[in-house]
Amino acid sequence: MPTTFQASKKNVSGVCAVPRITVNVCHTQYAVVREVLKNVFGYNLSTLPNSDFDLYWADTGITQELVGKLKPYQKVNHFPNMSCLARKNNLGKNLMKMRKAFKRDYSFFPPTWVLPMQRNELQMEIAQDNHKTYIVKPEGLSQGKGIFLTKCLEDIDQNERCIVQRYIRKPYLVEDLKFDLRIYALVYGCDPLRIYLFKEGLARFATEKYVKPNKDNIENLYMHLTNYAINKHSKNFIFNSNAEDPNVGHKRSLASIWKYIDDHGGDSRSLRRKIKRCIVKTLCAVQPQLSRCLRSCQPSNLGNDVCFEILGFDVLLDHKMKPWLLEVNHSPSFSVDTPFDNKVKTELIADTVRLLHLLPERRLDYWKKEQARIQSRAYSRVAQEKITKEQRETLKQEAMASRDSYELKHCGGFTRIYPDKKLDWKYQSFIDYAEEELEQFYGFRKRNSSAQTKLQQRIKSRDIMKSASKNSTVPLSTMRPQTGKPRRSNGKGLEERVCSGVKTAVVLEDKKDASNRERMPSERKPRIKILLSKYKENAG
Repeated sequence: MPTTFQASKKNVSGVCAVPRITVNVCHTQYAVVREVLKNVFGYNLSTLPNSDFDLYWADTGITQELVGKLKPYQKVNHFPNMSCLARKNNLGKNLMKMRKAFKRDYSFFPPTWVLPMQRNELQMEIAQDNHKTYIVKPEGLSQGKGIFLTKCLEDIDQNERCIVQRYIRKPYLVEDLKFDLRIYALVYGCDPLRIYLFKEGLARFATEKYVKPNKDNIENLYMHLTNYAINKHSKNFIFNSNAEDPNVGHKRSLASIWKYIDDHGGDSRSLRRKIKRCIVKTLCAVQPQLSRCLRSCQPSNLGNDVCFEILGFDVLLDHKMKPWLLEVNHSPSFSVDTPFDNKVKTELIADTVRLLHLLPERRLDYWKKEQARIQSRAYSRVAQEKITKEQRETLKQEAMASRDSYELKHCGGFTRIYPDKKLDWKYQSFIDYAEEELEQFYGFRKRNSSAQTKLQQRIKSRDIMKSASKNSTVPLSTMRPQTGKPRRSNGKGLEERVCSGVKTAVVLEDKKDASNRERMPSERKPRIKILLSKYKENAG
């Protein structure tokens, strides 16, 4: 990443022209992303890894090192540490923790076991009811790779790292086919959390009529799995060749599903509200992890806008119209195999980029300020004043207010689902609990509590010693410490001794530092003399 900014060429009038937005797409393989950025917005596309950019778009996750090097005008389409949500094992762990405290609120995902760590718990579950079916998913694979159904624990390798979920045997069917929903959500800020829900998505169908799992069909993936990557190879798969009629084929629109549910006596409005809350609760469970990681990389990001991410939530409906969260994809596929695919994903990417509010002037302003700062440091030795905590909070509030005014006017097909004034108090309780769990996991709270306790004990002990020294009438020469090895209270040379029932503090040299007395800094020697003189005054 370059450290200097090269201005654009001057126009006819001799005035420096404002540069165009540059997007680094060196790690983007999807053609629809490049087409939207170039044809819809007219941005420059760079394929050089070390080129300067305003937006960095990658198909896979990013490193904390990359985020830490971002300038204030740059943005990237992933959050660091989003694996806490996107990896199946981490998603299961985080949601199961939340379920222990909020059983009713976090009942929207199937019971999950992370193997091999929870193999014994799964064995006990199967022993209680051996008629249930379970679905096994490899930990780090996608697109349906390695997934299979089983009723026996012996079918799972003891050393395999995977997750096991209870299989939903009674799904909601459309035309006797099982399906799941791909819901797109945009996370544009994690401290505080900001979530947008896209109006359209995909319904992905299995290609064989559904029958409950039995010994004859339990291995039929075309019946039990809805992954597009698997079912597109079936001879029964029907491609939708008309983008204006997304009601046919094995990949349809969300709107067609909502209409089907309403036409058959269901309530799609209530269902969409439940799905929205599932998405928010899922992100609340990992918000502390995301915000901690981002703050460590970008501590001065007051606008909360350096990272954004399009997430794909896979949701399955059961026969009672209850939504079940299956998994979360932090790199949803942007392949466009059908015209309807192309329409949905083009609108999704375009509305996302429009929300980012990319301005080339921000890059110019940054480099002008950077140049002025460098010159100021070269010609002046006066240190720059640091902003106070109150000033920082004021700047943060102003930045968030500016974002609100812009995003509400340019949200396009997105609807903001968090913050939500009606349910903020409830969602905040989930975030607070997740924060406590994170602190307990890393030991922050325990160490802080221990440190505070020690500090209070030291203050109390110091006050007792001062009071005893002032009230004591025993001369210093007559004080005789008790026999035995003295106890050292800290590592700075202070030792406590009980002298004639009076607790006093005696400043002594540490035995370990006796050999280093000659190397002791000169400013510390007078300090020891002052302490000794004060001790004699108090003792006398």
